[in-house]
Amino acid sequence: MATCEKCGARKRRWPRSCPTCRAGSYRADAAVLGADVSVAAGLFGGIRRAVTGLVRRIIDWT
Repeated sequence: MATCEKCGARKRRWPRSCPTCRAGSYRADAAVLGADVSVAAGLFGGIRRAVTGLVRRIIDWT
């Protein structure tokens, strides 16, 4: 037996939903976390491209 992380009730197995609150695996939370990570990675990539472009322009001017 496992316990539900949301309400603490006992349920049969881990991947199954809780019969009390119907909380199952948190796929939506995982999707949101994945989206946040990809946005952050895209932002850092954009910053890296901007700095690289700025350095290239400075090198070309000199």
